[in-house]
Amino acid sequence: MSASRLSARAYRRLRSLVHPRALRDRVKALAARLGLLPWYWRARERGRALRRGVSPTHIGITRGAWRGLRAAQAARRAETRLTIAVDVTAFWEPLTGIGWYLYRLLEALAERDDVRLRLYGPDLIDTDDLPAPVVPLPEGPALELVRYCVPQDVNVGYVRAVEWLRGRQDRLIADDGNRVLFAPNYFLPPRFHRADGRLVATVHDLGFRRVPWTLRDSTRASLERHLDATLARAAAVITDSETVRGEMIEAGLIAPARIVAVPLAPGLGPVGADDDDAAADAAPLPADAPRGAFVLHVGTIEPRKNLAVLLDAWPRLDARRAARGAAPIALVLVGRTGWKAETIDDAIATGVADGWLHRFGYLDTAAVQALYRAARLVVLPSIYEGFGLPA
Repeated sequence: MSASRLSARAYRRLRSLVHPRALRDRVKALAARLGLLPWYWRARERGRALRRGVSPTHIGITRGAWRGLRAAQAARRAETRLTIAVDVTAFWEPLTGIGWYLYRLLEALAERDDVRLRLYGPDLIDTDDLPAPVVPLPEGPALELVRYCVPQDVNVGYVRAVEWLRGRQDRLIADDGNRVLFAPNYFLPPRFHRADGRLVATVHDLGFRRVPWTLRDSTRASLERHLDATLARAAAVITDSETVRGEMIEAGLIAPARIVAVPLAPGLGPVGADDDDAAADAAPLPADAPRGAFVLHVGTIEPRKNLAVLLDAWPRLDARRAARGAAPIALVLVGRTGWKAETIDDAIATGVADGWLHRFGYLDTAAVQALYRAARLVVLPSIYEGFGLPA
């Protein structure tokens, strides 16, 4: 073998011994034999984090992301229109009364040119694992969804940067400088506590005082704990009806000059379309809906809706109709199961088994519209309703 070939082979052998990849493989194999593989991976990640932390490229990306965040906040503070912060967390759950109230309100204001409504969802930091809202968010020149994106290559590490920002959402909201804070559901969540805009709160009813046993224990306790402070801070309070406004004034909760009733508007159009949308008008009934005459109830299954009385009365109503030779009439319940609903589980199961009750869970808007159009009548046996949206 020639000297040159030997020296080349020796060189390659020597190079393989000191090459970073070969060294890393040997260290990994040794760590595995000694049971130290978790330590090896942690050390490797720390090494990567250290290299990323001092990399000029990653430092530049981090600086650019931070400057972009501050520039966006500065632009929001410079807005000349009336700026209103709105908590839209309700859109990440199936829409019930308050969710629909807020959705239609934003739809109605979306095209205005004199206000800027900033929408704050349950998480301001946009990541791939963040769940989407259950309905498409309203859009228009007056609306702005506030979100922040974190580049993958920031020098402090993507996960750490996301966690750091998520822990400071209250400061991010405060730094936007909104002049009005709108609470669509009694009071604002804690992450708005640093913001110093003028508060406008919405009180839909006084169920927690009038019928406290019908509420979730946690909901009632939260209202009792926070509502007085919210009313004391609020520059103005909105209610859905003159009845609730009168109840609040009579209870001494607020001065008449600081509370105004803004009645709910009619209309149950599909999300993102006009109320007379042709596709919605043509929507068929759900497959399991009764084909004969039926009476409809729409609402969450919970004690305030007083469905126990309705379910108790229905067999007797059918018996009276049968005695007169009239055909039976079905009852249709639409709405998700809420709190303290187990008290009527047996009555619902009996009605379904006997054939006079049709139970649906949460349905989309088109299906609910179809049921409203086909129903002989709609029944609302509620113990107490300050909201009045079904009516």
